[in-house]
Amino acid sequence: MRRLLLLLAPLLVACPTTEELPPEDVRPRLIVRPEHKEVILDRIDEEPWATVYARLVERAERETREREDPDVWEHGVAGTNCITAQDAAFLAWLHDDADRGARAKELLLALQTDFRSQMTWDVNIRMPGPLIGCTNAHDLLLGAGMLSEEEGADAEERITSVTHQFYEDYVVEDLMRNLLLGPAQNNHPIRTATAIGYVAQAFPDHWQAAAWGDWAFSELDYLWSEEGKYIQADGGVSEEPFYFGFAWAPSVATFIALDNLGPLARLEFERSCMNRNDADPWTDHGCVEGEAFTFDNPLDDPFWHSSMEWSMAIRLPWGSRPPKGDAYFNSPPGQGLVAAFGGPRTLVWDWLDNRDEPLEATHGQDLMPHHLAYIDVDGSEAPPEWTSRFMPTAGDMIYRSSWDHDAVWGLLIGEYGPARKTLHDHVDGTSFSMAAFGEYLLVDPGYYKPTDTDNARTAHSPSHNLVLIDGLAAPNKGLLTDFGDADAWLENHLEAGPFVYAEAHQEYQGSRVERSVVMVDGRWFLIADRVATDEVTEREHAWRMGGYAGYEAGGAFTIRDDGARWERELAGVDVWVASTGGDVTVAEPPKVDWQVPHVHEFEHDRQERHHAPIDGLVTGVEPDFLGVAVPYRVGGPEEPATVEVLDLGEGVAGWRIEVDGSAWIALLRAPDAEESVELTEGTVTTDAEAVLFRPGGAALMVRGTSLETWEGAVLVDVGEPVAAAE
Repeated sequence: MRRLLLLLAPLLVACPTTEELPPEDVRPRLIVRPEHKEVILDRIDEEPWATVYARLVERAERETREREDPDVWEHGVAGTNCITAQDAAFLAWLHDDADRGARAKELLLALQTDFRSQMTWDVNIRMPGPLIGCTNAHDLLLGAGMLSEEEGADAEERITSVTHQFYEDYVVEDLMRNLLLGPAQNNHPIRTATAIGYVAQAFPDHWQAAAWGDWAFSELDYLWSEEGKYIQADGGVSEEPFYFGFAWAPSVATFIALDNLGPLARLEFERSCMNRNDADPWTDHGCVEGEAFTFDNPLDDPFWHSSMEWSMAIRLPWGSRPPKGDAYFNSPPGQGLVAAFGGPRTLVWDWLDNRDEPLEATHGQDLMPHHLAYIDVDGSEAPPEWTSRFMPTAGDMIYRSSWDHDAVWGLLIGEYGPARKTLHDHVDGTSFSMAAFGEYLLVDPGYYKPTDTDNARTAHSPSHNLVLIDGLAAPNKGLLTDFGDADAWLENHLEAGPFVYAEAHQEYQGSRVERSVVMVDGRWFLIADRVATDEVTEREHAWRMGGYAGYEAGGAFTIRDDGARWERELAGVDVWVASTGGDVTVAEPPKVDWQVPHVHEFEHDRQERHHAPIDGLVTGVEPDFLGVAVPYRVGGPEEPATVEVLDLGEGVAGWRIEVDGSAWIALLRAPDAEESVELTEGTVTTDAEAVLFRPGGAALMVRGTSLETWEGAVLVDVGEPVAAAE
């Protein structure tokens, strides 16, 4: 693939194109090529590039880091200084700036090669910074004419020496490869491969470059394809949004470098299978050692783009990614870079439209020079035409009222197979979280991991918003490929009238749990949980919900007999819960510092804190739960709801709900409950498990054939498990 620079024909006429030069004479040729200079110079005084440029200048001018221990190779020191060198060299090339070139050269030639003195066990994921950064500095300084042949050879020797030691110790050596790369099949081998593969492409004459390239591009070819199980068929990424961004950033740098190398890029390889894992879900990897293959650059691959669209789909209303799995609030660097290579332009909008981390360009790798060269902003940037998104293979149902920063947003999780089998996934099948009016309100607990020898404490089911039976849902997550958990799945998606509906199903603790979640009018949520079991003894069932207030989370938390309120600066949420199994006891679980379900770690400063959860407790054989969650804006105009519990007798739970002047009735029936339900307004007759209706208006029915109210038949449908009507 050779790229045409859009809208720049007049500029290119005035200077020789790179095609007129022998390929070996073209420098730089990794981050950018010579023809990009005028493109960048022409835009750096305009937004958004001016902001990115200013940040790049600041980074290029930061102080040199020194080792704390002169006898230990420190990845933080090497990485910081190599990225500083990259950005200084970029400015030197861009502006013919000899002073910046001298600074970049000083840092580049100071890269120390005693890698084996390093003391960080998982240094492999830290290596794109040093190796890609210093390799780019070398290329840019050559392009600027600011590195002599002797200095270039010195820098090459330093970079390849570190790469050789790294490759031998972490890829060839069985112990470290089997500990860090094989079990993960995630960002660990991806980041390791980008660092090594980048050097292999930049220095193809090195005696070990062929072996580096064979291994690195075998990994990237596999893991970024559907066969690698890292990306699911509908774009969902198994290790969730935070670590996906971490893996993506050095990958896009590598793929852009391949594109810029053009005919100099090595794309023919022999398959290396040393890091293939034969455990489920990778048993069908099909790797054949030594098999010849051609690496197909994913830059313009719609399947690769689908992973970025999933990341955009799951974003919180203001742009941050939710703390699903082992994650913090974060924003990936501009995945809109791929729009320059045929990717969707909605990804450019996604990068531009971010409240908390505007114009992010460094998460996972410093890509600021790439953003100056390849992000094109012309005023046509817009969000996707869809809002809510049903992604059953990814295991995500995303509810969204709009793409505005104050939209109402919800996430229902039901992952199965490869989507849940990753070191960074959580035991969170059927879990639900919510944001509205600029605040994160019902929480996923994020990544609290106080020890490197165990999973995050937040990884297991009691941390999440779901139904617990005797204190647990699916089995706890084990270490490495002992994934624990159990398959969950999403089905019966429906968008009709005022309803956006889906179900999550999972079997655990000897019970079958079906969770229905419907967003109503883009404004509030009804959550219906049905529990079925072959058990005959009563057990404690807890409808767990954690909100983002109380303790160090700030805001205000108030518990009630029928639910709770969590309120933050901009917005709050009221939650109510009832059960077909009788009276619900609402209580805050006992708080133990730095233990679940109170602990979380997902904020931008990555500090652990506590929040307040509740349990709606019922002891019974198979009690069902009917929950209501209504967010409100502090100060209006979206006011708190008025919700009244309906006393409907044995086996039926119900609420009368008034939101913004619109009245609804929600009912949940146990399987053996009477079909006629007496309300003050009149009689409701239904054989459905759950119904939600607005008297005289829209209705939603779950698992039934008819619904009739005192006003006559509202909905009758014998063919579908879920139906809606105006």
